[in-house]
Amino acid sequence: MVGSSVKIRWVASVELSVAHAAFVVATAARCSDSKTEQLLVPPVTDINNRLLSASLDIGVFWEQYLMEVLRETDMQQACSIALMWSGCSEMQVETTSKAITSRLSDSRLAFLQRFPKLAEQLQLRAGPLRDRWETFGPGLLGQVGGKIWGEPPNDWWPPTIDALMVQPMRGGDGGYDAERHRLWMEAVLTDVDSEVPEVLRMAWLITRIAIEEYIRQKSSDQSLATPWSLVSIPLVLAAGAELELIRSDPLPIRRAMELWQIGDDATAKTLSSWWEEFEQTSTPLPAALKVLKQRLD
Repeated sequence: MVGSSVKIRWVASVELSVAHAAFVVATAARCSDSKTEQLLVPPVTDINNRLLSASLDIGVFWEQYLMEVLRETDMQQACSIALMWSGCSEMQVETTSKAITSRLSDSRLAFLQRFPKLAEQLQLRAGPLRDRWETFGPGLLGQVGGKIWGEPPNDWWPPTIDALMVQPMRGGDGGYDAERHRLWMEAVLTDVDSEVPEVLRMAWLITRIAIEEYIRQKSSDQSLATPWSLVSIPLVLAAGAELELIRSDPLPIRRAMELWQIGDDATAKTLSSWWEEFEQTSTPLPAALKVLKQRLD
């Protein structure tokens, strides 16, 4: 399926906005909304203290909780699943879940009091990204698919992607669930960095979904998962350059990795060097990935 055939279902997600905000505060991530952060600190701190006293992995709990909310799992069930992932015994899950769910409800109430018309606001905030995607999205995916395969397999791109928009807490953020063909992004009104427009983040997330589906269903070499995830970055940036969304040379690989929260400086240098060599050869991408894997090991 060509990139232009990917249907995007845009969703203003109140519940994921709530969970994402709690996640940002709970994990002490950089936050661009200090007022919301202050409102959520008390309930979220109580949750973290409860997790800590039970010797559970705080980071794993919040990562899994956010994923479960992305999957539209209800709050208490999402909490129970996240507790199990974080190391909670089955005998303790019910009691611990009730206590944590109570404070999650408190954080939800505080958040929605701050943003009483959030659904309507998110629909408006998503407008600029939606407009840019409709203009550039099909072309970006077409370029990426062509770079990987020449002529992509018919089932390379998912037929439909759910794009959940959430209230910005970090000034630009996003994630995905490959199995359910869902992504989420903060509905920022302007690009965080004009060098790496937010429409490229969306193309990158969709590319990650396609790659993970391919690895899960058809690839015989699971060891190439990390190289695939990294090569998706210059693939999308190169597509952006073809459509004149990026004008810098060389590609801003390190800056994109910072914005998209993947890898470190050493990985960026390795990836940039490998990409420059790849661009100068006719080696098929699947074969070139093995070279990248060797350099990363």
